[in-house]
Amino acid sequence: MKKLTAILVVALCVGGLAFAQSKGPALRNRDADTLVFVLAAAPQPLDPNIYTTLNEAQIMREINEPLIGMTPDSQFYPILAETIPTVENGMVSKDGSVYTIKLRKGVKFHNGNAFTADDVVFSFNRILHHPKSSSKSMFSAILDVDKVDDYTVKITWGKLKNPEFATVPLTSWADRAKYMAPSPYGPALNILAHYCSGIEDKETVEAAGADYGTKVVVGTGPYKFVSWPNPQEVNVTRNDAWWNNPKSVAFKNVQFRAMSEQPQVNNVLITGEVDMAFNLSKLDIGSIERSGVDIVSKPGLTIWYGVFNMNSPLVGQKRNGKLDLTGKYDELDSTKLRRAIFHSINPIPFIRQVDLFNGNAKPANQMMQPPFLGYVQGAPAGTPFADFTDKDWYFDREKAKAEFASLSADFKAKLVPESVKLVVGNITDRVKIANNIKDQVKTVLGVDIIKVIPMVNAQIIQMSKTGDENYDMVVTGWFTPTGDPDYTCIIFNGESIGTGMNGAVYNNDIVNASISLGRYTLDPKARKAAYEKAQIQLMTDKPYFPMVYENVIFGTHPRVGNTEKAIFGTKLVDIHLLTKQF
Repeated sequence: MKKLTAILVVALCVGGLAFAQSKGPALRNRDADTLVFVLAAAPQPLDPNIYTTLNEAQIMREINEPLIGMTPDSQFYPILAETIPTVENGMVSKDGSVYTIKLRKGVKFHNGNAFTADDVVFSFNRILHHPKSSSKSMFSAILDVDKVDDYTVKITWGKLKNPEFATVPLTSWADRAKYMAPSPYGPALNILAHYCSGIEDKETVEAAGADYGTKVVVGTGPYKFVSWPNPQEVNVTRNDAWWNNPKSVAFKNVQFRAMSEQPQVNNVLITGEVDMAFNLSKLDIGSIERSGVDIVSKPGLTIWYGVFNMNSPLVGQKRNGKLDLTGKYDELDSTKLRRAIFHSINPIPFIRQVDLFNGNAKPANQMMQPPFLGYVQGAPAGTPFADFTDKDWYFDREKAKAEFASLSADFKAKLVPESVKLVVGNITDRVKIANNIKDQVKTVLGVDIIKVIPMVNAQIIQMSKTGDENYDMVVTGWFTPTGDPDYTCIIFNGESIGTGMNGAVYNNDIVNASISLGRYTLDPKARKAAYEKAQIQLMTDKPYFPMVYENVIFGTHPRVGNTEKAIFGTKLVDIHLLTKQF
């Protein structure tokens, strides 16, 4: 992570009076006390318990506070909770299933209502039961939330009693104890710190009804809602009654402005019309920087990867995790073909195509991103990650050719031109990635075996749910908003078969057991070892081929400081932590 700046400081002393010339672009047609922040799209209703996109999350994290927070380097700190619950301080039960959380007293919502345990219970129940909640699956390990007294709550975590209940819809979990048993839950703190766990004022939400989130928005945070004058603009102002030192909040006002067109975003940064915008085009970073705008780059939490369908007769290995007994699958040849394609793919061309990743990515060597617990480093010789560096990944022409050459004659006869079906979302960038893979495999193996089939994402998800044999590969991406490896593991956990998230229809007992161990323990060392074991087995079987880790790049006006501590790999910013440098 580094910050690149191109600014000119001129200090003049006149008659004993010293002053500094403003740095970077002039603040064009706006108040110096207002920070203008660019959103990627127009926000939806501002309700953290039923949020839809990161655009809403960015606004709401300044309005609605969660019980605990998490720094960009994954350190937890108390917000509306008085302290972080642990086994050591007696706030987590000995079996790890019950978290007792003492709430901060004296906190007021923006409308003057007192913050109490009733609001916490109400907010978590909304996440779990509201028909529009998009986060209920993420919070599904919560068995119960109980009020102990006005400033104490108990949160009980659990797991399914029996695998047969895994298919029970969350909406039917009215009596959750019927399906779940108390259990320690490794990602518990990450869930409590997630941006959709912001606490709502029970009285206000119930009174506002359908107007909540649009006309009425109330929280306890450093900023409070002012106006939503048009679909593209939301305005907030500093909460001078904030419980946590309102004088530390540098900018009095923040205007969130939605802009989806990249040239427009670049232009308003250069002209000084806005202060912050993310995911800039590499082509334009040079000109943006020369204008005096600072560039901040951070590792992101998004991985782009390819999927081999384990139900495919060509590249599969097992049928829904079970050895095939029909003779339809030649596991040895299918494995060799997966390896041949795997080693034919070079991620560098994806990164360099500026209209794909804007140059803001690096090669991926496993399905876990480097910030996560479970990313394998210093692996012993003979394991898939033993010799990997930033300049060395799995692309290996000779290995690819050797695996392909070793295929049996009968199996090769099945590989007619474009016989391997690669489905991809019908979005220009994704189609380009898929066609790049097709061309790379053709160049390395000398045969044109891949056919790119664009289709709507909903159709791809449905095919993944059913384990359809009529596709062999998929190209897609995955974002891990919790910052915990358990969320990433959803895509290769056998429990996810039938949900559409496990596109490989991959089901390995070692991987499944390792994920379960990592999920249902609080021991960091045990979690680390479990996720690493899962990764090593995963990359040995090769049901996936990791391509790139996408970076997050922000352009910021040089008057905005403390960006390194405020910007997250989730593409979110803690605006109240920013400083005003001039």
